[in-house]
Amino acid sequence: MTWKELALFLGLQLLAIAVAGLSFSLIESRLVAGAVAGSYFVTSGLYMVLRTSRYAGKWRLLYWYPLLVHVFVISIPMVVTRLLNSERVFEEVKILGLEGPVFHKLSTTVFSILIVSTLIDLARSYRNHKSAAAPHPTA
Repeated sequence: MTWKELALFLGLQLLAIAVAGLSFSLIESRLVAGAVAGSYFVTSGLYMVLRTSRYAGKWRLLYWYPLLVHVFVISIPMVVTRLLNSERVFEEVKILGLEGPVFHKLSTTVFSILIVSTLIDLARSYRNHKSAAAPHPTA
């Protein structure tokens, strides 16, 4: 995985924060705002999963594990459960057995871990790129 791809993924993750914040500040309906933000989290997450799944060294990437959790344990279940329970307020909805606000707090933690692990992988990849590009002294 190149440092440029990881930088793109970090950008997509940071954009997710902006999309969520803007959705909830600009859209009056919390259900619609959640659908917009959730759709971005799911689609950008699936994009990163698909791109990374083609990489032979994916299991050595720190961010791969929280990415899988973020997409398949957090984002998809949250969006699907919320839409299936659209007549209820979020605080009354249970997602994978947890109350909506508790699950959302868990999602924030997982997403924060995803960002930090992406930063670590990005730094490692960039360092490897720079050391490979640097001229090697000869004996």
